[in-house]
Amino acid sequence: MFLGIKLEGWLTIIAIIVGPLLAFAVQQWRDKRRERRNRKIDIFRRLLLTLKVPMAQNHVDALNSIPLEFYSHPQIMSAWRLYTSHLNDAAMLKADNMGWGRKKFELLVDLVGKMASALNYSHIDAAALRDNIYVPQGYQDVEEQWRQIRDAWLQLLNGQRPLPMTMVGPVQVEQPMQLIQELPSAPQPAQPALPPAAPPPGNGN
Repeated sequence: MFLGIKLEGWLTIIAIIVGPLLAFAVQQWRDKRRERRNRKIDIFRRLLLTLKVPMAQNHVDALNSIPLEFYSHPQIMSAWRLYTSHLNDAAMLKADNMGWGRKKFELLVDLVGKMASALNYSHIDAAALRDNIYVPQGYQDVEEQWRQIRDAWLQLLNGQRPLPMTMVGPVQVEQPMQLIQELPSAPQPAQPALPPAAPPPGNGN
């Protein structure tokens, strides 16, 4: 007994004080865990929706957010490094554009598949990602056309491509224009007349 209170009483007092604090700490931990999972799901969802539209801004933002939320998943981080390293492989892109594109899609499917597994979406496997994601062909055509337009403009601005011009219809002139040998000089402005000079001072009569 201490201060007139038995041990059971002290235990009851401690439970009354510590219990709510402990419950609050557990709730905070659960809320933070739920928020982290929701952020991971949001990144996964954006990558899934833009799997075949990699030029979309949502796709790029989600890809760059992976290290912030999936840093504790070694397999996902390894797949992310392989994918981003391939995206920056300009030599392969220039040498084999088609092969670069095929490998890019395979690495992306592997990355998103590992994210699906980590988030317990076991029904989303590599085959589903590769074959069952629907994107209208028109979207892909528009993206490819914009890529070609950008490339053509860059080549034109860098002097690597001439600007084609087509003259429609005959051009007729009455006579050839004469070359101007020398332009006539512009007339000089007239100088204002000066007043007559005053006579020198002398002896007056």
